[in-house]
Parts: sequence; C-alpha cells; structure tokens
Amino acid sequence: MDSESLTAPFAIVESGVNRFQGTKNYIDTSNVVVNEIVGKAEAVRFVTRKSRANMEAEIDDVLFAKMANTRKVLLIDKSNESNIYSTGFFVLRPNQLKVRPKYLYYWTRWENTELLKDRLAHGETQRQLNNTQLKKKFKLPTPKLTAQDDSIERFDRVESLLNRLREQKRIAEQLLRSEREEEFDIEKYASTFESLCKSPTPCRYPTFYGIEYVKVGLPVLKISDMTPDGKLPTDKSLYDCITDEVNARFPNTVVQENDLVLEVRGSYIGKTALVPKELAGSNIRSNNTMRISLDTDQILPEYFWHYTFTSLWQKQIDRITRLWKQGFGTVRADRLKKVKVPAPKKDIQKQVLSRLQAIDFVLTEFSRNISTCEELLQTLLQREFQPSAEG
Repeated sequence: MDSESLTAPFAIVESGVNRFQGTKNYIDTSNVVVNEIVGKAEAVRFVTRKSRANMEAEIDDVLFAKMANTRKVLLIDKSNESNIYSTGFFVLRPNQLKVRPKYLYYWTRWENTELLKDRLAHGETQRQLNNTQLKKKFKLPTPKLTAQDDSIERFDRVESLLNRLREQKRIAEQLLRSEREEEFDIEKYASTFESLCKSPTPCRYPTFYGIEYVKVGLPVLKISDMTPDGKLPTDKSLYDCITDEVNARFPNTVVQENDLVLEVRGSYIGKTALVPKELAGSNIRSNNTMRISLDTDQILPEYFWHYTFTSLWQKQIDRITRLWKQGFGTVRADRLKKVKVPAPKKDIQKQVLSRLQAIDFVLTEFSRNISTCEELLQTLLQREFQPSAEG
C-alpha cells in the first residue's frame, strides 16, 4: 500500500467488475433518490451488460453521484453489496484507521460538498466531476474516531426521523394514487375534453428564442418546474423570468389562477400542474406545453387536475401520442380535444374533491416536515464540516 493510501481518508475505487455467473441487479443513478434505492433494478449479465454497468462496491463504501445537480449518495451494506453500479457514481472506500464509513457518508450528504461538486463539474452535455478534482479540491475532516462516533450518533437521530417521514409520505402517496383510481367514473359521467374548455381551445406555447431572461419579472412556467407531487412551487425566485413587455407580446399563453399547464411533447406527455394564485399572470415556455383554461361552470379545475394522475387519463393520452423517439412523443391539440373526462354534477365533484384534498393535505404536510427535518440535518452537518471547507 502506498503512502498516499495510508494517509488519505478515503480512496476512489477504479471502475471494473469481476466476472460473475448468472445475473446481478444493476443500479443506475436514476435508481437512487437522495440516499435510497427505489424502483425496479435491471438484471444484467457480465458479458451483455451496458458499458456504464461497471462499478462494484464493498460493505462500508460510499457512493457519490458524479453529475452536477444530482444529489444521490448511498452507504453500502449487506443489502446492496452484491449490486453492479453505474460509472455515474464515485465509489469512495474509507480508510477506517482515519474515518468512519458513516462519517464519510454524512460528508457526502452535506449540501456544501454537493455545491462544490456542482461548481467544479464540467462537460459539454453532462457536467460531472472527475477523480482528479475530487482528490485535489475536496477536503474531508478527520477528527478522532471517538469524536466522529459522537457526531454520527447526532446525525443518525435526525436521519432516522427523516426516513420515517419519507416512509409515511410514501404510504400517503400510495393512498392518494389508489383513491384517484377509485373516484373517477368515466363510463357514467363521460364528457369530452373539448366541451370542458373555455373558448378559445387550448393555447400552445410562445416562441422565446432570442429573448433574455431577467432576475425579477414574471415567471415562465414549464412542467419540469413541477414538484414530484404535481405542484408548481410558489417561490418566484426559482423560475426564469421575463419582463412585462415581453409577457404582453404573448397574451394567449398568460396563465391565470386555476389554469392548467399541460405537457404535450417530450417525455412528460399528459402531466399537468395547476396554477396557484401566486403565479397568476405568468407565461408558459417551450414547444412542450399548453395552457388549459377550463369552464368552471362545468368542471372544477382541481377535480380535473386530480383526474390527470389516473390510468384512465394516461391510457387515453398514450393512445393519441405520436412517438418520434423511445420515450418521447407529441400530442396534437385536435386529438387531445376528444379525450374523455368524467364530469358529473358539481356537487358530486365537490364530494370527490373533498376526499382527495384531505389526503393531499396530509401528503403536503409530510413534504413540509421532510423539508424542515432536512434543513435541521444540514445545519448539523454545516457545524461539523464547515471549518474544513475549501480554502
């Protein structure tokens, strides 16, 4: 072992996979959310596996996503040791004479470690950090192991609470999905999408080519701004903005409260977001999006919004989508008009909406509590690691 390996708090494992028989689960960066493996892993064979499926890890290694703006870390234990991992991860192997594996893990969870990665990442298509930058620019503190143990205990208490909250949120999400599927009777109350829209019919995007965005102005909305639970954040600083003068040039796509932003081209076809009052007067962007204004005398916008999360809606959208690439396609407005929507009398809509709102409220509270808990964890990590921040 060279002197650097003896003194460095961790080593960066090189890519490569030992030959294996049968199949192993392949974990891509998309399979990791924050610090958990989610979704179904792909089974791969040694000979036929894709080139990115080329990382192995041992118990106590820490995985750290290389790409900018990709906050994904994983501590390897018995449950995930045998997986094959993407080369989109660094595999960090702690020098356990100097650093506890969990201490290394929490250092990668620290938002300043992520922010430094984002700043140093480079590349034309996918900006990412490389091994040399990680070795030279990042500094992991190595207090006494007993001090590390004390810190880990504090961090663990907060992360344990975070994990419980995330699990409760998942249960609420499953309940909301189930209730949405049960509540909409398309056979009994079918109307067409066209009949429920105000005149004019759905309005397509404006052309923003050559237009400069400003720091303070009217937000420009797109489906990629939507949160995982289907909401548009009300914090206007999160959006690209345009001036009032530019906004006035595209009046047909200026959204009002309870309008819907609908994705009709790309990889999110059929996804919708309901415009909150805080974003009224904003515009929409890209050739992927339509503004939908519903006739509120016939249908409640929030009721319709919940419907767009059902398999009834998505199956119809899939049937009218023209695919031009795997996972990407386009829906024309004239075909969208004929999609069926359950539109019973408004008193029935209100009853359905009341039940769905109750679950959605619980889900929103879990999201808020998770954010608060994550802020607490980051405060503790800041206190621990800030003195050793770069330069």
